[in-house]
Amino acid sequence: MQFNQRLNIKHSQSIVMTPQLRQAIKLLQFSNLELSNYIEEEIEKNPFLERKNNNDANRLEDTSFAKANESEQRWDIPYKNSNTNFQYDDLSNIEDTVGAPKKTLRNFLLDQILLEIPEGEERKIALLFLDIIEPTGWINFEIDNFLIKNNLSKNTTFNVLQKLQKLEPCGVFARDLGECLRIQLEEKKLLNQANIKLTENLSLLAKGEIRKLCKITGLDEHNLSIEINNIKKLNPKPAEEFSDYDFRIEPPDVMINSTEKGWKVELNKSTLPTLFVQEDFAEEVKKSNKTDNDKKFVNESVNSARWLLRAVEQRNSTTLKIAVEILKKQKAFFKYGPGHLKPLVLRDVAEAVSMHESTVSRVTRSKLLQTPWGIFQMKDFFSSSLGDTDQEAHAAKTVRNILKEIIKNEKDTKPYSDEEISKVFRDKGINVARRTVAKYREMLNIPSSAERKRLMRLNKVINIEK
Repeated sequence: MQFNQRLNIKHSQSIVMTPQLRQAIKLLQFSNLELSNYIEEEIEKNPFLERKNNNDANRLEDTSFAKANESEQRWDIPYKNSNTNFQYDDLSNIEDTVGAPKKTLRNFLLDQILLEIPEGEERKIALLFLDIIEPTGWINFEIDNFLIKNNLSKNTTFNVLQKLQKLEPCGVFARDLGECLRIQLEEKKLLNQANIKLTENLSLLAKGEIRKLCKITGLDEHNLSIEINNIKKLNPKPAEEFSDYDFRIEPPDVMINSTEKGWKVELNKSTLPTLFVQEDFAEEVKKSNKTDNDKKFVNESVNSARWLLRAVEQRNSTTLKIAVEILKKQKAFFKYGPGHLKPLVLRDVAEAVSMHESTVSRVTRSKLLQTPWGIFQMKDFFSSSLGDTDQEAHAAKTVRNILKEIIKNEKDTKPYSDEEISKVFRDKGINVARRTVAKYREMLNIPSSAERKRLMRLNKVINIEK
């Protein structure tokens, strides 16, 4: 009998999630106010960590962009003398320590607008509507005043409004409750002359004036009750499920302003703490205490304070670099306004600044950016609905290609419904509404899930007979 003995040695690499690295990730994701609150907690715990007065000199440096001429542009990169050597990209596979905020109504609608409405006059109008939408999902204002104020064509504006009313969640961009309900009834293919009259007489419905409603609609009480029940199942506030994060009032984390010399990008100094380590005090404490435990405590506290300073510096530097790149990529937006927002994905910026996409995602997740057109979330400058790196590429093409791939890889026994396909898109970080899926599926001449299932069964039968 022969025995073979073999020793297998496997080499593998793994990232150890140290407290310092966990701290660095936290700082990267923090807004300025969150960072300030966090530092206050650290100062309470560390006797050698101190906050400087905000008026102190040598504060955070700006990043300035100046036009030298039409063909050449100059950028001054901050923190040239930094000794920080964090490698955030090594942490790309580590799960975030801070959960992603709930999707906001504005971002959800913006993704769809960039996908559904082509760049040009119609998109400009769509973005104007987006700026005035209420948390309920309605646009409660006089449209005539809107036309006059923005010098818009009536026909084009109403055409855009009709397109906006086809977006998800169903019922958004309605001008009143009645219109909101009619949009939803139409989506469910339940809209008829009777329930149209019902939605036009909601005050009577609220009072329970059944006889009057029967007369108005031409229905008997039985059929009227059916229509009323259909209306009761609708959502009068289609956007209430979304976070009100968009509507918070907070100072910006980063400011981008136009100057005579060009564009200036800077961190909001008024909301950022400046720290220093009390090195002299630490030395005095070490000299006055002879025990090893005391000295150990001092050394650990000082090292912790130094690490925090470096982490904050790196967080600020990284934030500025990404803000500068957003300015470069979205220059038309900053110059001409929201109607000129270009398709942009995290990968575009990540490659330009030599960082991982996850790093860019963490930085832009919760920070606010002041622009000449108001305050926006940094993530607003990215559209997850746009999969092409080419800024001029059409998002629709990307969606169609992904749609074909999803259906190609679906299980033979259980084809995806349009809603399930929409969920697959969301899992990929792409917001595509169910109705949009249906539209592109029909454009590609792809049958419904029920029809695909029937064809699959038919093909199996044919194959068996063969």
